[in-house]
Amino acid sequence: IDCLDCLHSSLLQYYQQLSPLTMSSILDSLTSLPAYTLFHITWVLHSIRRPLLLTSLLCLLSNPTATIAKCKLFYTTFLYLAFCQDKKFSIPKEDASQYFGSDFGGTAAASDESSSKKKTSFQSKTVILIRHGESTWNDTFNPGGRNIALFILFYIPNMIKALLTEAYFFISGNDSQSWFFDSALSTKGVAQVHGLRKFLQKEQMRLGSGGSNGREEMAIRELLNVGQAKGNSMVVSSNLRRAISTAAIGLSDRFAASHSGDDILLLPSLQEISFNPDAQTILPPRGVAHPTWCDPVDKFSKLINTKYHNGNKSLDSTGLIRLNQFASDIFSSKCDKDVIVAVGHSLFFRSFFQMFLPRSVEHISKKKKIVNGGTVVLTLGEVTLEDGEKVYMIDPKSIVVVYGGFGKHTKK
Repeated sequence: IDCLDCLHSSLLQYYQQLSPLTMSSILDSLTSLPAYTLFHITWVLHSIRRPLLLTSLLCLLSNPTATIAKCKLFYTTFLYLAFCQDKKFSIPKEDASQYFGSDFGGTAAASDESSSKKKTSFQSKTVILIRHGESTWNDTFNPGGRNIALFILFYIPNMIKALLTEAYFFISGNDSQSWFFDSALSTKGVAQVHGLRKFLQKEQMRLGSGGSNGREEMAIRELLNVGQAKGNSMVVSSNLRRAISTAAIGLSDRFAASHSGDDILLLPSLQEISFNPDAQTILPPRGVAHPTWCDPVDKFSKLINTKYHNGNKSLDSTGLIRLNQFASDIFSSKCDKDVIVAVGHSLFFRSFFQMFLPRSVEHISKKKKIVNGGTVVLTLGEVTLEDGEKVYMIDPKSIVVVYGGFGKHTKK
């Protein structure tokens, strides 16, 4: 309340000092709109501050469990902003390509004796990566594809909208929803995900017509779980809500037509590499996933399989640890299908390519992020060495953009 009084007084003094002519010129300037909007909003809040505070306290006290849960989120965010090690790693210099044959894009010859470690087995799987749609966090803090001038112009009003929404969730005791924490899809993000769904619907009608290359057509069949691909793939997702929603909406036709057992398996290893609040999951360990504002409500919670979800990533976790864990998960009993459809995040996927593509290979995926809703298919190989160590590599020739793409290099 003291901060609100101070802000209101400062803005009031500022406007009172302006001459009528100066005031008129500022109001006529588009750049004054954010400050003008902020002035009136703080004036309204200042006028109703006491009843608002009393009502808020009553609401918080009426649902102490949700209040405590939200307070824990604030506390966790402080800890992660201050102490999280998630981004403090570098890609190892050791190149896994020395253990993979030239037919897989590696440098090892069939009779190669130069390596001190010999491989005992090799297997590979097809992996289809889907990046989530734009989140409410990105809608507030990142321009995305929007005009920079308009983004700056409406930054303060959008921030106020976000803060008021977060305050509403807090006061109303809705601890499973948030604008900033584990942020959901934005309106634009939902449209991006529907773009993927419409693309798959269109391509399904063209299957077998020869309009797509063989690998792209295979990926579409696996995404939709149709034809010869039926039952050959599974969908896994990050434990963050924007990724879960992207899977539920973008692949909704798959789940509507699938037999029992087809669900969205949450893999904690896919959690985004970041210390920001939007990268902290609010889903309790093995808890029930509740739909966000944009999710299909019918049977949503039953669609989300949380048996491997152990809660938020630990403070001492790093992106490197989870990248290796995700590669291991793909070949583990968790993922018992030949094709894995993984829905996740931009920085995680870019790091995935940097980590598992041969060091000598120059590829756009190492520098550019997959666009929102973008879909890319690849083949990941696993080699087991004689000492039991497992190494992983992406076959560079296997990378095909199905939808969207990297950076500005998009395919629709």
